[in-house]
Amino acid sequence: MDSLEILLAILIWLLVVGAALMRVPGGGVRSLIAPWLALTVLTLAVEFIVLFIATYGLLFTLGKEAATVGVVASLVIFGATPVLWAVVLRRRAHSTAASKGGAAHDGAPAHV
Repeated sequence: MDSLEILLAILIWLLVVGAALMRVPGGGVRSLIAPWLALTVLTLAVEFIVLFIATYGLLFTLGKEAATVGVVASLVIFGATPVLWAVVLRRRAHSTAASKGGAAHDGAPAHV
């Protein structure tokens, strides 16, 4: 197996684990794990393809320095993606919980 097949196997395993966690009864943060994992993996895959092409475009048109800037920007984007999806999903969960039962708790903030 080459490294791409190993990476693909790891990603598939993570998706299977995320789907299994999605079936865990109960709400809260556990119910956000599977959507977060799926959205993060899919977003990272698309980002990798786009940023790989963009970085090589920078390398062949503007040189090594521009490609280095592209690689650093790619790493920042890759690092921010899981955090951004976590923030988005958590905010959606808070707003959904607040709209469903926020008034029933005497104005207490909705917790996930």
